[in-house]
Amino acid sequence: MLDLLGYLAGILIVISMLPQVIKNWREKSAKDISMIRSIIYVLGVFCYTLYGIGIKNGPITAMNIFGLILGISSLFLKIKYS
Repeated sequence: MLDLLGYLAGILIVISMLPQVIKNWREKSAKDISMIRSIIYVLGVFCYTLYGIGIKNGPITAMNIFGLILGISSLFLKIKYS
């Protein structure tokens, strides 16, 4: 049951990033996105992914891999459109 809660939390967090990434991609602009915040987010999610791997926790690892992909996408768009 706790794994389901972990997956649900991860899905909600990942989904929360989708609208921003889609907006940046469609508008070809990321001027309102903080570069420092994007870098900190990617580093944090990367560390949390490693933590999930280290403790062998599927929900933490899987959801943070998706979060990392979205975070890197957002950072890439920030760099590309700046």
